[in-house]
Amino acid sequence: MDTAGLSEKILRGDRRALARAITLVESGREDHRAAATALLEELAKSKRQSLRIGLSGTPGVGKSTFIESFGMFLTGQGLRVAVLAVDPSSARSGGSILGDKTRMERLSRDRNAFIRPSPSQSHLGGVARRTREAVSLCEAAGFDVVLIETVGVGQDEVEIANACATTVVVSAPGLGDEVQAIKAGILEIADIHVVSKCDRSDANRTLTDLKLMLKDQPPRDGWRPPVVGLSSVTGEGFDDLTAAMDRH
Repeated sequence: MDTAGLSEKILRGDRRALARAITLVESGREDHRAAATALLEELAKSKRQSLRIGLSGTPGVGKSTFIESFGMFLTGQGLRVAVLAVDPSSARSGGSILGDKTRMERLSRDRNAFIRPSPSQSHLGGVARRTREAVSLCEAAGFDVVLIETVGVGQDEVEIANACATTVVVSAPGLGDEVQAIKAGILEIADIHVVSKCDRSDANRTLTDLKLMLKDQPPRDGWRPPVVGLSSVTGEGFDDLTAAMDRH
């Protein structure tokens, strides 16, 4: 493989070359791993960086809908956005549906957006085995923001916090048992809490519950995670979210 030629295309922002490169770094073949290492070393010379934002939450809270609306909000401000969506792999067949892109139809048509679903390949932590390398490729391609969507995660799958500058945990109205939520590791890693579907009538209770739960927790490095309510349908709350990200 001509890694020098592939590197040049990625630096020019060629989306097809970026997709090929991500496939390369995800491969387990020995010759592909050697080529991927050479490619990443070449691209590292550009020293390009993006804002890395991790998006996590339990299944069914509306992460994909939120990402599409948030991505459209960011591209509307002239930013280039890459979305790396990690899809769970079957424990039996090893296969993944990789259907996240079909659920982001509007964003997938945006010229300033790039969406790449990747299988978790049974890797724990909510991210895929090569997510960090894929992020580096997106940075080299000149994207301003990289959104990393985890699989629907539980209490101990918090690796996303180590890969991103800001970790957003998405919850939905009807959070459930408060004690369980306090113990959940996924809530403890959040830099910002988002309550989606805030156009629902029961959203205010969830917002209040989260704020009360976090009130007595000590700040981490001087930062106390805010709770932001938003609606992917109406667009309400996205200005508050970006303001919280700027402060963080």
